[in-house]
Amino acid sequence: MKKYSFGPLLLALLLFLVFIFMPNSWIGSLITDKKVTASATALNPLMFQGKYLQERAIESNKYYPIYGSSELSRMDPFHPSDYFAVNNKGFTPFLVGRGGTQSLVNFLSLSQNADKLRGKKIVFIVSPQWFHTSGTDEAHFAPNYSILQGYELAFNKSLSSDVKKRAMKRLLKFKEVKNDFMLSTLYRAQVNGSNTDKMKADLVRPAAYLYKALLEKKDLYYSLYPSKQPTRVIRPSLVKNKSWKQLEKAAAKYAKPRTGRNNPYFIDNNIYKHSVKPVLKKYKNINKHYSYVKSVEYGDFQLVLDMLKQAGAKPIFVSIPVNGRWYDYTGFPRKNLNAYYKKINAQIKREGFPVLDLTKHAYEPYFFKDSMHISYKGWVYVDKAMQEQWAKK
Repeated sequence: MKKYSFGPLLLALLLFLVFIFMPNSWIGSLITDKKVTASATALNPLMFQGKYLQERAIESNKYYPIYGSSELSRMDPFHPSDYFAVNNKGFTPFLVGRGGTQSLVNFLSLSQNADKLRGKKIVFIVSPQWFHTSGTDEAHFAPNYSILQGYELAFNKSLSSDVKKRAMKRLLKFKEVKNDFMLSTLYRAQVNGSNTDKMKADLVRPAAYLYKALLEKKDLYYSLYPSKQPTRVIRPSLVKNKSWKQLEKAAAKYAKPRTGRNNPYFIDNNIYKHSVKPVLKKYKNINKHYSYVKSVEYGDFQLVLDMLKQAGAKPIFVSIPVNGRWYDYTGFPRKNLNAYYKKINAQIKREGFPVLDLTKHAYEPYFFKDSMHISYKGWVYVDKAMQEQWAKK
């Protein structure tokens, strides 16, 4: 008769129990300051969708978090991470965001640490292309949504009930949330407030809380993994101890051979050659009926504003333009772009937050990497604003 060994099964069970019951503080003690610093430039989705490393960055006076989207990956010597690596001003930029990260995802990322944001200086970059009519869609939301952060919202006691209800109502529009039975049950109880919904929420709450604890544990273990670093472009000879005017000139000089050589839009030469030129004709006047003035995204962005205001954070918002030359080619009406620029800046200022308004640079050479992402001279303006904001008490 064949004998079966239960050793591997028992070992697996033992390891699982160790994984579950090991105190979070023990795991956290294994995550060094060096690991947190490495995460600051890693642009790692595991960090974006987690809590622990962002929490460490927010609790520390060393890090200056920058929340945004795909522009954060456009590294060059003038990018905040590379510039301040050379010019030490007492902080390290901590990058949170990637392509498809819009207001709602940034809201979840920030709100999980709302109780730690009072007095915290952060940068929040607002991109015009977020403001399509329907705002973020399933294709962009799903890859960036964090289940842990979704459950953190359900149990968050730092946010006002109004902000929580508006956020939950919006999140219930997405399949990732709607199809999560426990989470959607908790959300509906707070959004609708009916006795039936509250009763269902009471039944699932213990299991949901346990699930959240498991997700937190998982995040801690993921935080132990080494962070793969992006290609940095650190050039001390270009940026060290230069005035802002000198940096603008240095950025233009650096960008000149790399941008606009084979196109009139000052788009990166390789991007234009391989991604734009082969399909150039189809973009002619393709956006002549387009606008960013009416969008669901304004409501999502208002959640960010309201949450940061309630938390007592000290953000500076960066309102970036699109590449005016390219958008003219696509037929995007200038009056509609100008209306968007005016509207988004007014929305931020209405809440009393400072705005770095870069929209006047829409036609400036060497400001963009491509059709919409800032780089080179664009980053110089951001660096200056960050340095000035950090120095304020």
